Amino acid sequence: MPNLAAFFDTDSLAPHGVCLLWRPELLWLHIVSDALIGLAYWSIPVVLLVIALRRRDLVFPWAFELFALFILACGATHFLSIWTLWYPDYGLQGALKAVTAAVSVVTAIALWPLLPRVLALPSARELADANAALSREIAERREAESRARQSEARLAGFFEHMSDALFVVRMERGGFVFETVNPSFCRLFDRSRETVEGSGPAALLEAAPAAELDQAFQACLASGAPRDWESAVTGAEGMRHWHTVLAPLPVLDGQPRRLLGSLRDVTELRRLQADLVEAARRATIGAMCAGVAHEMSQPVNIISLWADRARTALEAATLPQRAIEVILGQTRRLGVLLERMRELARDAPGAAETFDAAEAAAAAVEVARRSWALDRIEVTIDAPEPAPVLGRSAQFEQALLHLLENARDAVLRRRRQEPDAAAQIHVTLRSGPQQGQLTLAVQDTGGGVSAALGPRILEPFVTSKDPGEGTGLGLPIAAGILRGMGGRLAWLNRGAGAVFQVALPLAQDRPA
Repeated sequence: MPNLAAFFDTDSLAPHGVCLLWRPELLWLHIVSDALIGLAYWSIPVVLLVIALRRRDLVFPWAFELFALFILACGATHFLSIWTLWYPDYGLQGALKAVTAAVSVVTAIALWPLLPRVLALPSARELADANAALSREIAERREAESRARQSEARLAGFFEHMSDALFVVRMERGGFVFETVNPSFCRLFDRSRETVEGSGPAALLEAAPAAELDQAFQACLASGAPRDWESAVTGAEGMRHWHTVLAPLPVLDGQPRRLLGSLRDVTELRRLQADLVEAARRATIGAMCAGVAHEMSQPVNIISLWADRARTALEAATLPQRAIEVILGQTRRLGVLLERMRELARDAPGAAETFDAAEAAAAAVEVARRSWALDRIEVTIDAPEPAPVLGRSAQFEQALLHLLENARDAVLRRRRQEPDAAAQIHVTLRSGPQQGQLTLAVQDTGGGVSAALGPRILEPFVTSKDPGEGTGLGLPIAAGILRGMGGRLAWLNRGAGAVFQVALPLAQDRPA
């Protein structure tokens, strides 16, 4: 095997350019072509080097470096081809070609697996479309952010200028603290915003109301649903009534849980409602006095008659037992009527108590039946079982009497148009649609509620009576009383008339 020196020995070789000396045009063709190819090859790595330096975000930078090495080797072989025209360094030329071949093979092997990844790269058109879509998305997001900032500014304006006392509380390890409050909240408690924000309910209220408010915060967060309630607080200014509303705010990552609340002083509204209920109660008593007076006149006359007979019998020295029994029976009858009137006229106590709704309903029906005896209206009740509810018996009877009066007016109004129409009012007490509920229904044969009046029938001052015959306050007052007991009055037309009904929670199932 020849050694390395013999491999590169040129003494026994002749340059192949000697063969072309007699054809100079061929010689110069090879020289110019190889020179141009070599220069072109060696300029390509310069371009690749500039691209690699300017674009640091190239996907496959090593491919550019490998390709530049391959191009340099190819250019060198062409320059060496010009050299061997005059110098027979064929060993050096072969070695350079071997290096070029090795670089070429490595480049080819590296580029073929790269082909699918290169083809997967987006085209310039796809990049342009993606860039346009991204630009549109950015514009839409900027517009959405602008709208969000405007909406946030409007909400901040509402928050600052609302007449209700608004506040945001957050839950911390030590309890709930007010994160922010509006000026109405500060005016309500006569505190500055700096002293309120960062403090808890105990800094504004007494110990008991503060503890109740803290429990309400915890219950609202636990349920995840809005809550509203009314509370009465006794202070230096007397009894104040507050209506509080709480709503959980969306939970953000890494942020504490928050509640949005509003606080409104409804003391004057409750006083007005109490005055309205009182006025309606007295109006009810006055309206029923005529019927009760007629009912009372009968036992009084009977008592007078039998008392006169008893006196005659006593003068005859006989015992008028029958007369005494009649007098006592009519006296008890008169006493029952007077007791019902006293209960309606008596001021109801402030605290609610448990009473039998069936018994109270029967008493109200009995008063109505006696009062409307001359109107020839059949008033019946179906209450087979005791129904303990929480409230005030006198107010419950008043609400039922308002419903009965509304039914009576409807029946009389229909009778004026149809003299032979049925005149019936039926009161029913049954188990409610859900367990632990009582349903009270008052059904009449008065022709029902008209479609035009139906949507507003429970609103104040809305009445179907002729001008001067009614104020339109009976049903709203009844609805308010029943709502205070945990029910909601509703109505529907059924059969020959209308049904007004309400579902009330029974006392043992009513939440504290």
